[in-house]
Amino acid sequence: MKKILLFLSPLLIVAYMTGCSLDDSNSAELTDIDLSELDLEAAEQAIREAIGGGGGSIINNTGESIDLRPDLSNVTFLHANVSKWPVTSNLPKVTVSGGTISMPYDKARVWPGRNTAGANVNANPWILVKQDGRWYAATWEWLRTGQTAKSSSSVEGGHIGQSPLNNFRPQSGQVYGFMVSGLARSGVRNVQERTNVVMVRWP
Repeated sequence: MKKILLFLSPLLIVAYMTGCSLDDSNSAELTDIDLSELDLEAAEQAIREAIGGGGGSIINNTGESIDLRPDLSNVTFLHANVSKWPVTSNLPKVTVSGGTISMPYDKARVWPGRNTAGANVNANPWILVKQDGRWYAATWEWLRTGQTAKSSSSVEGGHIGQSPLNNFRPQSGQVYGFMVSGLARSGVRNVQERTNVVMVRWP
C-alpha cells in the first residue's frame, strides 16, 4: 500500500499541474485502475522525467536547443559508460566563476570514499562535449569526499587523457554538459550512481 500511495501522489500532482480533473467524464476513473498491473518502478521513472526530476534528466537553462538524449544513449563514453547508472543524486546547478567550477551535488558526503589517485576520493566530474556532430562524455578529475569544486583550468584535454578529447579546451560561449558520478575514471568503483546533467555556457 505504501508503494501505491507513493505512486499515486505524484500522479495527482502531475494531474493538477497539467489541468487534468479526476472527475472528467472523458477520463478513466481512478477506481478503474488495476493496481496489480502497474509497473511502479517504470511509472516513478516516467513521473520523475515528466516533472524534471532525476532518472536521466537534463537541466538546460542556456536557451540553446540540445539534442542530448535524456538517457544519454547518443553519447560516446571515453571512460566507464555510466549512462545506465541510476540518477540518485541531484546536481541543481554548475557554476564557472573566478577560476573555479562548482558542482554542488547532494551525495558529496554520502558516497563512500576509496583510497586511489593519491587521495580519498568518492566521485568523478564529467564533461559532455559535442564534437564533429557527436556527443562525447569524459571525466577530467577526481573529487575527494565532500568536495564539490575544482579549478576550471583542469577542464581540458590533458586531464581527460582520451582521444578525441585529449586536445580539448573549452571555448567561451560554447555549451557543455556536466555531471558527477561515483568512481568511473579507472577500474576502482565505490557506487554505480550518478547525478543529472546540467548544461552550461562556458564563460
